[in-house]
Amino acid sequence: SGDASALEALEALGPGVEVRDVAARVETRTADQLAATSDWAPDVKIETSFYNPRTGTNIATVRPSKLQRRRHQINSLAVSAAERELELLEKRNQSLKTKAQTQAKYGW
Repeated sequence: SGDASALEALEALGPGVEVRDVAARVETRTADQLAATSDWAPDVKIETSFYNPRTGTNIATVRPSKLQRRRHQINSLAVSAAERELELLEKRNQSLKTKAQTQAKYGW
């Protein structure tokens, strides 16, 4: 219904627009396939709690602050290590060839 109305709108634009063929195509992809084909990367979230001396309470944070990164506190190191691990896994997955790609290389 949405595609049909879009087609009608294109045809109504006038003689300068010619619609030759419209094909319905639905692709189903897994989350791994979507992640491999896009620049999207999951955020690394490591929750840590810190004591705030001003308020006297504990504060739970997910991302390290600038000061925590500068002082190399353990939560900032853990987040950077997890981010690097994700980057390495992505590089490894991109470098691995499928069986069909390897066979095509040798003409099997």
